[in-house]
Amino acid sequence: MLPSNQQKHQAGRPVAVAEALLRGYSASLHRARTFVRVNERKAAVQVAAQGDWIIADIDRMTAMSVHVYVLANVTEGRRDFYVVPGDDLRAGGRKRHDEFMASVGGVRPRNAESRHTAIYPKDVDEWRDRWSLFADATQPAVGDAHS
Repeated sequence: MLPSNQQKHQAGRPVAVAEALLRGYSASLHRARTFVRVNERKAAVQVAAQGDWIIADIDRMTAMSVHVYVLANVTEGRRDFYVVPGDDLRAGGRKRHDEFMASVGGVRPRNAESRHTAIYPKDVDEWRDRWSLFADATQPAVGDAHS
């Protein structure tokens, strides 16, 4: 039996923790949802179960202050990780969303109220396996950032 997308999403945080541990970092789950700790740095985990990461509300995402994201791609048995600085992820997401909106005349074709956007692996390829970001002492420690 193949796992459902919901099961893949639920596995995202533990899979990210396991990958960090296998790479020699200390790692654990942080709170009930979304976050993990790697080398005492808090990171938000997002899971792609069908090839891309769906952002429900680009405005909400770009207003967040998460310092590091771990994007886990578990599509069709993959185990790819992209460790992305939050500012870079937000700026890239906003830029691609704004470019898309400009290409459709400023109004989404099917639902004018939608704030959805997507992040594709090609959009974050430069950050693939960049776990070394957790060794960077300039990143805020857990509890230092508001998110």
